[in-house]
Parts: sequence; C-alpha cells; structure tokens
Amino acid sequence: MTTMEALLIAKDKNTTAEVLADLVDNPDGFVLLQVAAHLNTSTETLDILSKNENQIVRQFVAEHFNTSVETLVMLSEDTHIASWVAGNPNTPAEVIHRLSKDEDIFIRLSVSVNPNITMGILYSLSKDEDENVRAAVAKNPKTSLDILKTLAKDENEDVRNVVAEHPKMVAKA
Repeated sequence: MTTMEALLIAKDKNTTAEVLADLVDNPDGFVLLQVAAHLNTSTETLDILSKNENQIVRQFVAEHFNTSVETLVMLSEDTHIASWVAGNPNTPAEVIHRLSKDEDIFIRLSVSVNPNITMGILYSLSKDEDENVRAAVAKNPKTSLDILKTLAKDENEDVRNVVAEHPKMVAKA
C-alpha cells in the first residue's frame, strides 16, 4: 500500500478500528497522526501509538477519548505530553491533582479547562500566580459562583472581564 492510499484510508471517517490497527506499523508520520486522531481508533491501537517516537503522535493519543487510563497515566510523566493529558476528560483525578501543581503554565491551563476537574482544584487554580490560569478557571462552566465572585475582584482586568462573561454571572445580573 502506498503512503497516499494509507493516508486516504486513515482520513476516511468510516474506516474501522481493525483497518486503523493495520496502519499502526506504517512508517509515515502523517499516516500515524491520522490514525491517532481518528474517532474509530481503538484503545489497543492508541496504546501502541503512545510509545511512538513522534511527539505529535503521542499528543494526539493523549487527547483521544479512547485512550486508556493506564496510557494517560504513563503519558502524564512526559513533560512534552502532560498538558495534552491534563485536558483529557478521562484522565484520573489523582493525575489531574498532580498536574494542577505543575510548574508549567500550559499544564495548569489544560487542567483548568478539563471538564472533570474537581471544585477543590478549581479553587486552588483560582489563586494561581498566573492570570491566564485564573482566567481559564473563570471560563470553566463548572466554576462555582463563590469562586467567580472572588475572581470578579481579581487584580487583573482580563480575569475580571472573563468572569463578567461567565454564564453564571450573566444569569445573576
């Protein structure tokens, strides 16, 4: 099979998990990216791709909804991939908690928009030293009214503006 044929198969939304699994040994990085991003890619195929040397392939695996918890935990240890893991709603709570304390702002930003973030972590991140993290907390639909009221008094105008646009604050007005 040519690279072009493999790419066309990997891009086809109707390609089955079994066919995608057959493409995992393809040497072309673009083919592997398409396999890693495909909605039908199986957990088993994503587990294999998580060990690929291509960082972008691993990033796509880290954000995929079919990626196993075990693979997400493993990928969370990779500093180049952790921010992608942090945003995945399937990432376990203990990993989200650990990543919420990471020194990397991009990792904390990803944690703050994770749909399964706990209120406790949202509270902690609402006090983050970085205004971008606090603004991301203010954008999260799960953020409580109490946290939003505190962020409404933030020293940073951008954070306050994000709070003002939050649906819970708009509904209150």
